[in-house]
Amino acid sequence: MALMDTLLNVASQALGGNSQQGSMVNMAIDLVRQQGGLGNLLSRLQQGGLGDALSSWISADQDNMPVSGNQLQNALGSDTIGQIAAKFGMDGQQASDLLAQVLPKVIDTATPNGTAQDADGFGLDDLASLVLKNFLK
Repeated sequence: MALMDTLLNVASQALGGNSQQGSMVNMAIDLVRQQGGLGNLLSRLQQGGLGDALSSWISADQDNMPVSGNQLQNALGSDTIGQIAAKFGMDGQQASDLLAQVLPKVIDTATPNGTAQDADGFGLDDLASLVLKNFLK
């Protein structure tokens, strides 16, 4: 856990003055943690009616379909979004809008071979590494 915390701290510091980008990454990490891993988050999004968008995020052959904050809130539930929003000192709409911007990229990057199985076993340390490699370019 110490290595993951170190990686996350480095990622946050590297984001520097862009607090919105830092919040987006931190919220995505918190959401993955809250759901018990990326594979569980994918299942929840699928069950929540975002299957088509999720498929585009996973696919190596398609552009990522956008989703709105409202769609994400409907898929994950108001309680889930509300918990994250409270933790980051914002309302649910702000949190869901920010997550709607970052989740497609997180999931796209975590599934480089275009299959949901890529996300199996994808943990928080992997997410921290992903942030360092892909979001901080």
